[in-house]
Amino acid sequence: MPAGFYLLFTKIMIVGSGPEMHQFYMTYMGSMIIYSGVIGAVFGVATILKSDRDKGLVLFLQMTPTGSKNYYISVYTITVLLNLCAVIVLGILARFVNNVNFSLEQFAVILLIVLIGQIPMILLGTLMSYFKTQETLSVASNLIAFPLAIVSGLWWPINTMPDWLQGIGKVMPTYFANNLLEKTMLHGELDLGDIYGIITWIAIMFSITILVVKIQQKKGLRISEA
Repeated sequence: MPAGFYLLFTKIMIVGSGPEMHQFYMTYMGSMIIYSGVIGAVFGVATILKSDRDKGLVLFLQMTPTGSKNYYISVYTITVLLNLCAVIVLGILARFVNNVNFSLEQFAVILLIVLIGQIPMILLGTLMSYFKTQETLSVASNLIAFPLAIVSGLWWPINTMPDWLQGIGKVMPTYFANNLLEKTMLHGELDLGDIYGIITWIAIMFSITILVVKIQQKKGLRISEA
């Protein structure tokens, strides 16, 4: 989906001079990279964890000597790798369709930002996997992913939105990650505020996730012992 959006919007939104359009091709690639991470976490991670938990797999692993730690790590690793594949696909499209070029140093920084920026989204997907039914999860995923992409400025510039909506969007982790990618692609200086913003979101989401997981594990063990 992000790759399709990239091709569609970069061919429809032809406004401005050549240099301005070239800049748009680069920054919109960054937006679609972040959007890909949102979809992978909110729809992918949440659905996989929810399905395995409903089947009893997660509870079974929790009662083994090694616990469920390796299971979560494997799910998260696969999600990150899939998003890195999306980065490569979008990079190829940008290069051959819109003649966008990045240095090896830029590409390395882009990958690092993607890895770190996806952490809050993966943790969000983990939290969402605790919804009681798949139907509720499906509705919640749509209600979270698409509005998040919009208010963060991933689909169109955030400065075109009302001030109150911009205020919400500019504190989202996706906005911070997108800003960092934009600065990297345009050879700008990285904003420490964006870095601190992502770190803050990681700390918040990690704390909430650990708390929720521990509560749910205790509930599951009590049920299994009954």
